[in-house]
Amino acid sequence: MEDDFAIKLLDRFIRRIYKVRQSDRNRIVRQLITLLKDSGNYHVLRLDVKDCYETIKFEYLIDKFEDELILSPECIKLLNGIHSDLCCNHGMHGLPRGLSISPTLAELYLESLDKKVATHPDVIYSARYVDDIIVIAPAGKESGLQTYVEGLMNEMGLSLNKNPDKYYSKLSNLAEFDYLGYSIKVEPKNNKPNQVTLKISRSKLNKLKSRIAISFCDHKKQNNISLLKRRLEYLCMLKRVRKGKNGDLLAGLAHNYQYVTDGFECLKSLDGFLCKQLANPRFGLNQQEQDKIKKVSIFGNARKRNIGKFSKKQTVQIMRVWQNA
Repeated sequence: MEDDFAIKLLDRFIRRIYKVRQSDRNRIVRQLITLLKDSGNYHVLRLDVKDCYETIKFEYLIDKFEDELILSPECIKLLNGIHSDLCCNHGMHGLPRGLSISPTLAELYLESLDKKVATHPDVIYSARYVDDIIVIAPAGKESGLQTYVEGLMNEMGLSLNKNPDKYYSKLSNLAEFDYLGYSIKVEPKNNKPNQVTLKISRSKLNKLKSRIAISFCDHKKQNNISLLKRRLEYLCMLKRVRKGKNGDLLAGLAHNYQYVTDGFECLKSLDGFLCKQLANPRFGLNQQEQDKIKKVSIFGNARKRNIGKFSKKQTVQIMRVWQNA
């Protein structure tokens, strides 16, 4: 507990001193929609840093802190202790996933990449969210620009992920790609701005299906129909993260994907999947239990932006079964 508290405090110090902030996902999506509506001759490059956290040089960041003499010796000692433990006990030289300070250190390390890409003369727009990079450039300039970005990555010990689901390169007025959990499609219109449609990506829908299936499997072991219902509601209802004078800070499916243009119609397939699980004899739900679960509509809750009440204790119990899903 002491180590966890110390690392979180160190994370806060680094964020404050170096003014580290993660990119605003919603702002990137809004900007991207506006740019893709432009009917000009542009090219979209969607790139991804392969094994981002694992390939970031932890030792380089520690050297940076030691040279700049801004962090206290106690903070640097703690960082050296973490790095030493990772190297000796886990054979890891990068940043571990799940450690509270890793996102901050990753953002700090990748700041120089962001600045160099953004200032390239052929870049109209660029943004990065964690390891997902989007670049819009004039048509015909994309090849040289990609080579430039790859060169920057190589200098930093990083590499480009060439998997088809992580790489995309095409003209903006014919673009159809996944980015930040959205499936984005552009259709040109005569003498009008391009039509840009956004849906929840197939990979995100599959992840939700996986969580539904895991919830049913856990119910088979626990035989707790109320917990199963709460888990399904948690997947599709909004949650109040924090109350404020200017309104509540919300989280949840409808908030995270607020820019979809299909009115969450894509979630109807999840309701169909849910009904199949209810009727599946392997889970052994009686008619009364089935009727109770049928009251939960993933599409309906997202469409209506229904807000659920979940205590911290309930949230821990609900999410426990999805930790590795």
